[in-house]
Order: sequence, then structure tokens, then C-alpha cells
Amino acid sequence: MPPLFPRLSFSRFGDPAQVLEFQQMSRPLLRPGQRLLQMRYAPLNPSDLIPIFGQYAHRIALPQVPGYEGVGVVVNPQNGHSTGRRALAVAGNGSWQTFVTLPEDRVVWVPDDIDDACAAQIYINPLTCWVLLTQWLPLSAGDVLLLNGGGSAVSLLLAQLTALRGIRLAVVVRNAAHRQALLAAGAWRVIEAPQLAEMTNFGARAAIDCIGGEDGLQLARAVRTGGDFVALGLLSGRQVDWRRVVDELKLRASLFHLRKWNAQAASAQWQTAFYQLFLLLRRGQLALRPPAAIYPLRQYAAALHHAAQPGVNGKIFLTPEAGAAGGRPPG
Repeated sequence: MPPLFPRLSFSRFGDPAQVLEFQQMSRPLLRPGQRLLQMRYAPLNPSDLIPIFGQYAHRIALPQVPGYEGVGVVVNPQNGHSTGRRALAVAGNGSWQTFVTLPEDRVVWVPDDIDDACAAQIYINPLTCWVLLTQWLPLSAGDVLLLNGGGSAVSLLLAQLTALRGIRLAVVVRNAAHRQALLAAGAWRVIEAPQLAEMTNFGARAAIDCIGGEDGLQLARAVRTGGDFVALGLLSGRQVDWRRVVDELKLRASLFHLRKWNAQAASAQWQTAFYQLFLLLRRGQLALRPPAAIYPLRQYAAALHHAAQPGVNGKIFLTPEAGAAGGRPPG
């Protein structure tokens, strides 16, 4: 009987703690043009949970393995031995499992001097921020960019990347406790939500809305006429009033989905973006938080509970390794 390996899967939509299933599966067979990746670490991101709840039910075939990113080692499918080369678990068939199949033209090799913890979380948030600043928004040094949702991981990344490019980032926070970390990361201004009116004096060139609803509309009001408004998240669960953003405030509005950008990006463009991020990590110009804790796949319920707690500093990682324990750092 062939050996079995752990994975997480869901065959119906709902609360992840209720619908996720721990399974033991044999190693997958490869089709031509694929590589086989044995996972080391996969973060637990809010975006990983959205399809489990069923928001994208129209384009998800069940059963499904969740997980959009992570890092692993490419193995020889004939003998199952490691090749020693690490790659990112992106564009694969779900990272919350032991083995991931990757299309050869989308394999992103991880340089030897980039550690597992950074590589595992380089995709969802860092790539999104990099594409927004370098390809999506027409920003130049000295321009002011507004951002809400200042307690998120995205805000710290944007603070670092805007500072590198000479862009002045003004961040709206609901909790003043985030102020010092944002300023230290490179934010130009940190504004508490009740003081949002101050932002109208900044002459902002663009805004990135992570909340939606009335918060997003208030952010849009602080952008100068003809500027750009990008919807990135929906923390409020409500869409911003697009008609008012476009017709009343006269802004160029867009909705950014990393999945859609990936679909239209040429392979060389995609690879170049990752290696630019690797270069920033190597130079110490971009810092990613170490994992807050690491759980084996079997302990997914504990991992979900931990990730849902307020004030978690860093991402929760999952690993197929049976010996993992919460808090153990990746090697």
C-alpha cells in the first residue's frame, strides 16, 4: 500500500472550523508540464478563508484544498527524493497539503539566501502591494497616497515600499496603538479615524480602500479631483458607493484582484515581480514579520482559533510535518 500524506480539504461551503476536513492522501500523479512540490510552510491568510465560506462558489469546484501561498521543496516524482531546490506554492492546487502540483511555466524558485518564513508569505500581500505601486497606480516621488485599514499587514508593507519610492503614505487607523509601528515602517502620516477630515488638505493623488462602505467613501473624498481610487479589501462587508466615487467625486475607480492580475501577467513579468521582492528582502529594505505560531495540519482547528484572536503579531503557519508545535520557527 502506498504511503499516505496529510492535507486539508472542504467539500461544502461554510465556517472553516466546521467544513474543513483532515485527510490522508497518496502522493499525486503528475501530468506533463507539471512539477511536484513537497510543502514546508503555508500561511493562514484571511483571503484563504473567503472561498471556504463560499463567496466565490460560482468558480470553485468541490472538493477543494485551500491555501494560496507557501514554500516547499521540489521532489523527483519518480523516486520521491528531494531535489534540494525550493519553490513557491503559488498557482498550484492548494497549499494546505503535503504535495502541491505546479505548472512548470509558473514555478518561482526561491533563492538560497531567502529563508522559509519570508518565502512562504511573499505572495499574497507583498506582491499585491508591489504591483499596486509599480504597475497599477501612476504614482511618482512626492505624491500622497491614502490608505485605510491601518492595522493590517498590508499597511506595514505599503509603508515600507512607499518610503523606498519616495511616495508619502497617509494611513487611517482606528486604534492609535498601530501608530508607532507604521511610522517606524515608513508611513508619512498616521491619522486616527475621527481626524479623517485632515486628509483633505494633503492633495492626495490616490487612495487604497481596504474597508469599503462609508469608510471607503470618506477616504475617497480626501483624494483630489481626477485622482485614483482603488478598492483592495472589504473589511466592512459593504461595497463603497461607486456612483458617488466616480460621478460626484470625479475619481478614476478600480477594483484590484491579484488573481485577475496574475491571469493577464506574462510569465516573465510575473517572475520579475517576485525577484524584485526577493532583492528587497536581501537588501534589508523589506521586512516581513516572523510567524506568530506554527501548527501541523492536523491541528487546523487550533490554528484557526489562534488566527482569529485580536492582536496576533505575525501570521499563523501550517505545516504537514507531524512534529510541528505552535510557536516553532521555520528553519
